[in-house]
Amino acid sequence: MTEATEIPNPVEGASGGVRILPPAPGTRHHYRYRLAKTVLADAPGDPMYGTGGNPTSIVALHHHAGRCDQSAKRRREHAELNAQWTTLLESAGFTVRPGRCGVVATCDLPTTRARVEPHGPAEKFTRKVTFPDFGVGGLLRLEPTYASADYSVLTDDGTFLWSVKTIDQGVAALAVHWGLPDDTFDTTHITRAQQETT
Repeated sequence: MTEATEIPNPVEGASGGVRILPPAPGTRHHYRYRLAKTVLADAPGDPMYGTGGNPTSIVALHHHAGRCDQSAKRRREHAELNAQWTTLLESAGFTVRPGRCGVVATCDLPTTRARVEPHGPAEKFTRKVTFPDFGVGGLLRLEPTYASADYSVLTDDGTFLWSVKTIDQGVAALAVHWGLPDDTFDTTHITRAQQETT
């Protein structure tokens, strides 16, 4: 398994639960995919994996042509690999069940805390997003479009990542960029008036 420094689960009262990896900028996949990729990096059988169209689950598949039940040898090999993959995934907090050809894993992710506050001059329409439990974040800048406005999702140094319609989508996009758990957010919105009083 690839070495990864883990950080404590930032959710108070979290018992065991899913493994929380440190932030990694430039991530383009949801957290479950990132965690499964880390856990299965050096797994026997070199599984192919993906979300199977559902970001709340990971599907680990065997490499082969033809049907899974083609021979007794292939069925034995698959059973052994499935058992090893299950052990690896369960060690990271996944719940695993058999799939048609491989295994399907899912897990409950902790809520990620986010703080959104005005940043810079008011006329720049920019908000700073921070994830206090992880020490990372980025910027959301309101950009006029032909008929409305979108938010540009930016790194702290101003590098463009995505364009989204709402602040909540921007928070989620930054969580994906940093490789953070991205199912639910506890977002605190701070106004300019609140900033000035603190």
